[in-house]
Amino acid sequence: MITLSPALAYKTKLLSGLKTLDRFTVQAINPHALEGAELATFKVTVTTSSGTYTDTVNITADLPYAISTGLANVAVGIPVLLSSDTQAAYSWNIVPPTGSKAALTDSKTRNPSFTPDVAGKYTLTEGVSKAVLSVYAGTWEGAITGQDANGRPVAAGCTACHNGQIAPDNFTAWKESGHAEIFTQNINNPAGHWSFACASCHSVGYDGNNDNGGFDAAVAATGWKPPASGAVGLWTDIIAKYPTVAKAANIQCENCHGPNNGSTLHANGVEDAARLSISSDVCGTCHGEPARHGRYQQWEESGHANFELALDEATVETRGAFAGYCGRCHSAQGFLAWIQQSDLTKQIQGANGNATVAELTALGLTKATVQPQTCAVCHDPHDVGNLSGEPNTAKVRIVDNTSILPAGFQAKTVGKGATCMTCHNTRNALHNIDAPPTSYSAPHVAAQADVLMGENAYLVAPSQRSPHSYVKDTCVTCHMESTPPPAEFSYNLSGTNHSFAASIEICADCHSSAFNGEALQIGVEDKLEELGEEMAAYLLGKLPASVTVKDYTPHAFGGKNYDVKSNAVVIEKTNIASLAPTEPHGQQGFLFTLTNPVNVTYAPAGETVHTITVTVLEVQLGDVTTDGTTKVIAATDPFVQVGWNYFLIHGDNSKGVHNPAFVNEVLDASLEALK
Repeated sequence: MITLSPALAYKTKLLSGLKTLDRFTVQAINPHALEGAELATFKVTVTTSSGTYTDTVNITADLPYAISTGLANVAVGIPVLLSSDTQAAYSWNIVPPTGSKAALTDSKTRNPSFTPDVAGKYTLTEGVSKAVLSVYAGTWEGAITGQDANGRPVAAGCTACHNGQIAPDNFTAWKESGHAEIFTQNINNPAGHWSFACASCHSVGYDGNNDNGGFDAAVAATGWKPPASGAVGLWTDIIAKYPTVAKAANIQCENCHGPNNGSTLHANGVEDAARLSISSDVCGTCHGEPARHGRYQQWEESGHANFELALDEATVETRGAFAGYCGRCHSAQGFLAWIQQSDLTKQIQGANGNATVAELTALGLTKATVQPQTCAVCHDPHDVGNLSGEPNTAKVRIVDNTSILPAGFQAKTVGKGATCMTCHNTRNALHNIDAPPTSYSAPHVAAQADVLMGENAYLVAPSQRSPHSYVKDTCVTCHMESTPPPAEFSYNLSGTNHSFAASIEICADCHSSAFNGEALQIGVEDKLEELGEEMAAYLLGKLPASVTVKDYTPHAFGGKNYDVKSNAVVIEKTNIASLAPTEPHGQQGFLFTLTNPVNVTYAPAGETVHTITVTVLEVQLGDVTTDGTTKVIAATDPFVQVGWNYFLIHGDNSKGVHNPAFVNEVLDASLEALK
């Protein structure tokens, strides 16, 4: 007999495997997290007359939760888990539609749940915060009514409106995608392996509940049974003999937007947030473990999934209207709006120039709605290709040629890497021998496109494009196709690598097996470290006996975090133990490490002035002055060009691999300039 943990412990385990945000929302649940929460492993030891034997036993609990996209448009009969802001107490209430007996469980917690039992609108209210959340329930409809001459699905009931005139035409692209044919493909393939184990992703509404109109309901009603193996023409036969089964087969609109039948949102002429989401959670319900489709978990390991960065850099609450600048690349909503512009060198545009706070709020650049770089940033879900193995036909939004980038140049013939380069560039306009610095700005740390294309470095000739930039699909080939995905989130290391971390070992795929990529990287690292030391020595030699600086180190005081520049503070040169290059808030700067601590005063707007004692200061180069006004290093000093070069190579982070000859020339020229 086994005594399992109480239900609350299982719920806590489930939530620990999910991304929970301070938002009132339907909580997305991916299969990997749900399976992990359901499973308990016991070590069992048995002693008999013949000896002692030990093994492990897995016990799966039947939890009252279900896989969820996180949409607020849900299916009748399927449990809905809610989430909210972090607060001291909670008091949830539910007002269901007429005829419903739905009730909340755990209504005094952050994460209550309920199961909608009839179609309609469920209003959830949290009494402490006064937040209101509407959840809409309906039943599955399905759309496929036949096939065209090319064997592609027809959805006559939908395309009558979704024709590009009455409503957007997303069917033309969808019908050519892998989503539209995955069931069809397996059923028609003599080597196909389709079974009901595939149905939760390869059909509409297969959820074990035969009362809400999904694929399983059609199967139960018609008695259709999957064949032992696929065969050419089976799909055509299913359309003719089992039209209700065919209607709910393949991956359709409702898989990503929620049920259409009975939901008050469908056909209301409004693009409701309850039915539309560019969150990766929508994709993660299928494109994730344990179903051999681990892209979602790979993505979670990448920098693209950094919600904290999106919240800090791309919301109007933290950045105001400047979120229209950072939000271009640090938010999914901002990126998708930005790439529609004719001029990508500008920040996100509104009706009359730069987007206002109100316009950015409408785009979703708020703490309550912002998303990081999700699947939909790179891929149009309606037009995703149909092969993810070899050859890979997955499509991305920008291919071959970029527009003029914020870094001031255009990347041409770079294949799918054009999507990557649109954000992964220095974003501070041209900086080269023809465009000398006018400030102390540093290149944005995502400097990969600049280095790969040999752009935006001082003291060397511009446009020294790397041979690696001529590799088919550039970034994508090395970071996604040639580098195996993480073993724990892939099946036999197959498919593309959505953690995006390239392996140095793949150099041997194109170069000689004797080529040592690590040696190249170590050489560049050593040279970059040498340059940093020479920069520190150069600056130290320019400092007067007493130097006035302003600290820009994020710090905590009185239980709050601050990220503001300090008042001026005088440092004795003899008290400086060391200097090291750093990049405070997009500017070239240095860490001043002191032998003896100094008191630094901060006066944040609208806050109490406070003083702390520090031994390390993070100082922008423009704030290194002789008297609080006169800058020690003028913007015209070659030192500023050297600093730009240092941060360019450092921010590329490939340690020379992207463009070895260019990188070494830049570092050598920079070292020479400091002599």
